[in-house]
Amino acid sequence: MFTDFSNMPKNWAVCLMHDCILKEKCLRYHATKTLSVSQHSALTVLPSARSGNSCKEFHAMKTERLAWGFSHLFDDVKHSDYRSLRRAMEDHFGSRFVYYRYHRGINKLSGEEQQWINDLFQRYGYAAPRVYDNYQTSWEY
Repeated sequence: MFTDFSNMPKNWAVCLMHDCILKEKCLRYHATKTLSVSQHSALTVLPSARSGNSCKEFHAMKTERLAWGFSHLFDDVKHSDYRSLRRAMEDHFGSRFVYYRYHRGINKLSGEEQQWINDLFQRYGYAAPRVYDNYQTSWEY
């Protein structure tokens, strides 16, 4: 089983209900096992979330492939298209600053964001899927 929980959001609730029938398939339960022994408190799921054989806070264990780094993203792009493609990406991310956070790996592109970039390039006539410098498999929170 994939055990890296380093991307877990700080305000994400974990689950301590050892008697839950859904625990083996729940990311919240497995994330609890990785909490540091030096950590003395955490946001947790309350027993009231459970109802019979279901739980309102159940989160299935799914992974996603994150990507970052744009060193070769524009290799096949015509000079005349580069500026508008780059501007569209900066606008989508909110600023040039955030664009560079994805390029440097501080922020990582989700599968949805990677698809958005592929779709953007396809609108300009570039059919090949984009290739990033780095990839990482992570839990989907």
